[in-house]
Parts: sequence; C-alpha cells; structure tokens
Amino acid sequence: MPQPCPRQIGGAIALTLAASGSAAVIMPVLPATATRVDATCANAVGDARIIQAAIDSSKEGGEVVFKGPCLINKTITLRGRRTYRGDAKAGTVIKQADGANLPAMLASESWVTNQPYSSDPVRIERLTLDGNRDHNTGTVGLMLRSWDTRVYDVDILGAPADGIRISNPSKNGTTLRNTMVNSVISDVYIERSGGSGLKVVDPGNAVSDWTFQRSWIGFSGASAIETDNAAGWTFSDLHLYATPKNAIDAHRCFGTSIRNNYIEDFGTKATAKQTYYGIRCDLQGEAGTTISNNRIHKFGADTLTQSKKPGQQPDIRFVYLALDAVNYGAGHATVTGNTILGHGTRQETGLLFRRGKGDRMSIVSTGNLVDDVGTPRTTGPGVRLTSGY
Repeated sequence: MPQPCPRQIGGAIALTLAASGSAAVIMPVLPATATRVDATCANAVGDARIIQAAIDSSKEGGEVVFKGPCLINKTITLRGRRTYRGDAKAGTVIKQADGANLPAMLASESWVTNQPYSSDPVRIERLTLDGNRDHNTGTVGLMLRSWDTRVYDVDILGAPADGIRISNPSKNGTTLRNTMVNSVISDVYIERSGGSGLKVVDPGNAVSDWTFQRSWIGFSGASAIETDNAAGWTFSDLHLYATPKNAIDAHRCFGTSIRNNYIEDFGTKATAKQTYYGIRCDLQGEAGTTISNNRIHKFGADTLTQSKKPGQQPDIRFVYLALDAVNYGAGHATVTGNTILGHGTRQETGLLFRRGKGDRMSIVSTGNLVDDVGTPRTTGPGVRLTSGY
C-alpha cells in the first residue's frame, strides 16, 4: 500500500503514519537563511549612496530596510527578488532633494539599465516617497518595470510627474521582449502628483493582468488613472477625487474589471472644447469586460458654467461612464449597478456606448442609477444593448 507523502507544517517535524500504525520521523528541510540589510540614512544628500550600497550588498531573497528620514539626489535602483520596506510610513520618508530633478525616485533595475526584459519580482511596503514637487520637475515617484511585484502600504506625495508609472519602455526607450504581469498595488495613497496618480505606458502588449485596489488618489495634475493597456487588469475599491482630467481612463480593455470605486469628482480642469470622463474604456474584441457598482459624482458644479457664452451652454462635456470604441472585432461588456449623480445640464451624459471602428459592441446595461444628468444614455449605431438574462 503506498505511503502518504510527508508534509512539513510550521517548520515542525512532520510525522508520516504508515498503514501499520507506526510513525516514521521525517527531519525538516530548513529554509535558506534570508539576509537583512539596513540602510540607515543621515537625512542628507549622501543618503542615496547609503541606500544603493545597502541594496547592492543584499542577496536574492533578502530584505532591505530603509531607516529614515532620507534625502536623495540620485535614482535608487531596485534589484529583483528582494523586499524593500520602511519601519513605518511616518518614520521612513524618502524625500527628493531640491533641484535634483530625477527621472524617478525609485526604479526597477531593468528600467535603469535599459534591458529588453522585465526585472524579477520586488516587494515594496511601509514607506513614504516625497517627490518635493515645489522644487523639482519631471520626477516619477515609483517607476516599475518588474513582474509578479507587490506594493503595499506606501504613500507617494508631491511627485513632479506621475506618482506610480508602470513602463514598458526603459529609461532610453528600449521596449520589452517579454511581459510584465501578475502584480498587485494595494493600500497606497497618492496625492499631488504633477502628472497622473497611476500611469501605465505600454506601446506593445507587455503590461497586463495587474490588480490596483483599496487605494486613494487625489489632487493629481492630470488623470487619476491613465493606462495604455488595461487587459486583464482589476481596478477595485478605489477613492479617486479632485481630478483635473479623467478619473479612470483605460484603453484596450480585455477581460478588465472596474468595480466598487468611489469617484468623488473629475474634469475639474474644465478646458474649453474638451470632454472629461469619470470612467472610460475602449474595448478589445474576443473578451468580456465588467464595470459594476461604481459611484460616480461631479460635485464641482462651477466647472459646468466655465467658458459659457450668453445664451449658450458651455462647450465642455462631461461623460460619467463611457465605452466609446471597439478596437477590433466584437466588444463585450457588462455595465451594472453603477450610481451616477449629476447636475442636470445638457453638458452631462450618464452612459455612453459607441462602437468606433470595430465590428460591433454587445452591452448588458441594467440596474444603473442615472440621476440629474442632461442625457442619461447615448447609444450609437452598431451597439446591441440588452438587460441580460
């Protein structure tokens, strides 16, 4: 009779019971000792060298602990297969020095070294990045170009460019020959970015299948979330507020999920002859996308009257939820349980469905509340709209 396989539980000795009732003692296989390296800063510009030396001396599988406050004047290169953490967000603050104008504060190794392959996984947690936007230009807070990555419990404040950028192109524009997938960003707070809070730059099809959840983005310079490639992404439980342009601007949606987000305001920039979106997706063919249970508001009623000519409505448009194109083939999406509340002007559209250049668009739209919006829903030709089964 075959014997059951031994199983190690909690590092204790595993006992495998034989059919006769006797016990065989299996000695555990001890894990390799993980290394920890502390980077203790002096709150001076030399801290970048201290941090980088600690990272370069660390081993794969190890942990680099930042002891702040830290002041940096060089981009910190994150090597793969390591955990990077602070002792706490309030205690470990990494600030960009005045006039450093770095391309990025923290960046994946493959982005810095211009490799054609994504970096190995990293984990980043329990720290604050201060981009010092008032005294710098062009800096991304956290530049990611690694797969299977985790970012937890991080604050990114005042990045001169984007708060977090996930980039297919490297520093000199080298694009990836492989993919950058299976990653999670969670419980982060991004505020006062000069660009977008979260931006995905992907001219190819490398950055897919990420999760961005349980986070806050406010007072960005552009959109809260802007992504070239939303394929396989989940955006959930986000609070997006005080956004000058679009709250969620997601392109190439393919098996994408956008759910349970609270959009407190969007389009606060209100530039003439522009359209601003609460949630916007264009669809790829051959896969379904779901947009559900989002609360989309536009509390800033003053932007609805800017650029207004006597006797005319302003030439600014606000669309609360849009599926405005199919890029190829047939696009499929479910739009359910969303709550949209506007101000009753003709500038506002609640739901917008348009096929674009694709063959057709098939949409289930049901259970959505659209109140006080001039045009509750616009449906273009080639769109098949049903309430489902």
